[in-house]
Amino acid sequence: MRYTILLNRDEKTKAIEAQEQTRFVKAVLEALDVPIQLEPDEHFTVESKATFRKSLAIYSINIISDIDGGLKIYAKDELIAEWHKPQYKLKSDRSQIDPNKRLYYEMSVDMWSIFEEQNVK
Repeated sequence: MRYTILLNRDEKTKAIEAQEQTRFVKAVLEALDVPIQLEPDEHFTVESKATFRKSLAIYSINIISDIDGGLKIYAKDELIAEWHKPQYKLKSDRSQIDPNKRLYYEMSVDMWSIFEEQNVK
């Protein structure tokens, strides 16, 4: 599945990426009926991240981050979901009079989960 988010040039893309990743993880955990609370707007501290990983281990779930900023979610040893690092395009809206508002980013997110495939069939 692919979706697009429009961002102002001055928005912090790393923060938006982290929020979208968290939303994705939360959706996968909800689909698995895993009762772990996760809020997309809250930032992880070192302690909360360790606690979160321990909670996932109870359910045999692993979330692996790759070097490019993507995620892979495993249940037991099976890959069940993947979130790829977003791609950005700088776009221009010529209808804007203010030159500072003309340019914006288009963030394209590509993700996949086994739950999407089950809903398609």
